[in-house]
Amino acid sequence: MKAFVSGLFLALVPFASGAAPLLVSPAASWAGTVADNIKQECDLPAAQSQAVLEELAAVGITAQAAGSDAVPASGRFLQLRIESAVSAGNAFMGHHKEVTTSAHLFQNGKEVAQTTLKRDSMGGAFGGYMSSCAVLHRCTNTLGKDVADWVKSQPAK
Repeated sequence: MKAFVSGLFLALVPFASGAAPLLVSPAASWAGTVADNIKQECDLPAAQSQAVLEELAAVGITAQAAGSDAVPASGRFLQLRIESAVSAGNAFMGHHKEVTTSAHLFQNGKEVAQTTLKRDSMGGAFGGYMSSCAVLHRCTNTLGKDVADWVKSQPAK
């Protein structure tokens, strides 16, 4: 019982301290050159932010979508940018899909860390059929985990 009580106490400490959640871009913005068909069909900005929020929760970081992408003057903020997205090839010849995302961590309005991460998927001819957007979303999901792990590794400022 003692272990349960101490574990419960530790679980409540972040709330007791009044620590504000990490705010995350409501949708990653487009920063680089991306083909119009990807921008119009795949909704990668929302998918990238959602994947990051889910993975932050999985690693124990309290986070929520911010009301806007503007960097707030106080608190912690994670700004997400899609630097590039590539969709080449087809189901018959094989494909190459790739998403590059940058993450900028701010504390009280000042950038304290940044990283750029890339994930890709390459498939051979006659592989299982997935739409281009589905494969790009799989890349954003993996990038969500990469970003969450990176945020967790950042020292408290």
